[in-house]
Parts: sequence; C-alpha cells; structure tokens
Amino acid sequence: MFNLRTISLCGLLLTTSVGFLSLDGRVAIARRRAAPKVVRVTDVQLQSENIAGVWYHRLMGRVRNETTTPARNVQIYYEIYDPTSKRLLEAGATQLRNRVINSEDEVEFLVIPNTGGQVKITLVEWLSGDREYRSFQQMQEFSQ
Repeated sequence: MFNLRTISLCGLLLTTSVGFLSLDGRVAIARRRAAPKVVRVTDVQLQSENIAGVWYHRLMGRVRNETTTPARNVQIYYEIYDPTSKRLLEAGATQLRNRVINSEDEVEFLVIPNTGGQVKITLVEWLSGDREYRSFQQMQEFSQ
C-alpha cells in the first residue's frame, strides 16, 4: 500500500505543481489588467450658440486608435443629458465613413445634435485590420 514517504512525496509534487500553476496564473492576470488596446474617444466638446433666438449645437471630439492595426468605419455612440436633472435628452451615433485611423493615430469628428447638455460616450465600434468588428464600451462622461 502507501507508506508515509509516498504520501509526503505526492503532497510535495502537488504543492509544487500548484505553485507553478499559480505563478502562471498571476502572469495571466497581470496581462489582463494591462489597459486594453482599443479605439476610444479622448476628447469631446459640445458647443451651443444662439443665433437670432435659435439654438445651434456642435459636438466635436477626437478618436484615438490604440490598437496595432488600422481601424475603419469607426462608429461612436453618445448620449446627451440635462446637467441638473440627469434626464436623457438625446441619444445618437455618428460614423466615420471612408476614414482609416492608423495605429496610434487620432482623428476628429463632428456631430450636429438637436440639444445641448452633458455628453456621455457609451460605445465605440470599429472594423479592425483583420476584418473583424470590435467594440469598446467606454461609458465615459465628458465635462464641458
């Protein structure tokens, strides 16, 4: 049967192999904690102007490609809230058609919304260099 020496050797092997696995696990967790390489909106400004009693609004921003491949057909989803009541006033999207954002490059975008307020970028989608659609749920408010 089993003697004490066999049991202790099995225990030693198990703790050693678990120790190696846990080290590999720590490396994998550290890799996952690194910031993801995505396409994200880095800056947004909502300008409002009253011309002859009519309000006009412009939503301008910058998109940065942090991936290693070019991004095409970038689509940006946004929401505009009332700054005091936090009530949703408008939600929409804009697409940068026929624009290629190279790796580590930035481009500007412009949207003409129907209202002013606090801007929240909710989602960014793009066609990656390997022809797969990717997305980044940004969910970031930008102060004006």
